Amino acid sequence: MRTIPVIVLAATLLAPGLTGCSSPSRTLTPEPSYPSILVRTQPSTIQLVRETRHVEMTNVTARSFGPSRIWLNQWYSAEIEGLRVGETIRLPLTRFKDEFGDSFRGGGFFAAEAPDKLVKAELETDAPRTEGTLGGERVLVPLIVVGDQE
Repeated sequence: MRTIPVIVLAATLLAPGLTGCSSPSRTLTPEPSYPSILVRTQPSTIQLVRETRHVEMTNVTARSFGPSRIWLNQWYSAEIEGLRVGETIRLPLTRFKDEFGDSFRGGGFFAAEAPDKLVKAELETDAPRTEGTLGGERVLVPLIVVGDQE
């Protein structure tokens, strides 16, 4: 009768080793990789302001932008529906993903890792129509990064 508890104890202790490591599953939503081949336009006057866990930008130009993608540090991106003249958008930094599905680390009081620094921001959008061109090809518009508040 003594061997049964020993067998149960041994099976209990060995079971985690037999099943392997287990971590919570996460659904990866990969984003495209940085489009380094796109043409860069002149820098915009649009400022992208970093707060601790959000970025905010207001379109102070005379041009509306259609569906676009915002790139941070040439690595993380998030799609936006558009940006009309005078419109302000505020996006959580966790919405910015890289091509592997990892999020931009925004930091905050309970953050387990140091936050990512924000040093560069660009807007991937359609080129405007100008005289003699059809427009529509994708371009990168550099944005002004204001303060990494960390």
